Amino acid sequence: MNEQSPRFASAELQPWPVPAEQPDEFLRLPGLFRCWEIERVLDAGHDFHIEEAGTASDGTQLFAVYWRERNDGEEA
Repeated sequence: MNEQSPRFASAELQPWPVPAEQPDEFLRLPGLFRCWEIERVLDAGHDFHIEEAGTASDGTQLFAVYWRERNDGEEA
């Protein structure tokens, strides 16, 4: 999951937008993820925002993952 990996070298990279809802609370996880890799970064106690981030050289869709600490006062 390293952006310097040859697999990501030819990915169509675009500027990284931040989640629209309270953008300053979300942090972007480093790297890009394939759909089957996303489950490895999800955990309880955090809110996540996932955005399409281009395509790898093999045609696999890539995603950027943002996270923030969950505020117990908010709905999930």
